[in-house]
Amino acid sequence: MVDYLKKDIAEAKRTPVSRTRGMTRMGYTTRAGAPTQWMIRLKGEKVWRRVMVWQFSNAGTAFVRIDGKPYVITDHDLSIYEK
Repeated sequence: MVDYLKKDIAEAKRTPVSRTRGMTRMGYTTRAGAPTQWMIRLKGEKVWRRVMVWQFSNAGTAFVRIDGKPYVITDHDLSIYEK
């Protein structure tokens, strides 16, 4: 069962990231996911969290880990930060 992020995102920012970590030679992601350029801070927290992605075929799923558990972020939650 998939758990979705229920906390509100307070801020989001783009940062540089290595594109090779978390990817297989075939272009898919490892089970741990691959890092994206996005980092988010949740309301009520001071910690910035790296948004990760699971990539299979042409469909990607964004998520963050909280206490070691992945929480999926909907496209709508991240789309408000696109410029």
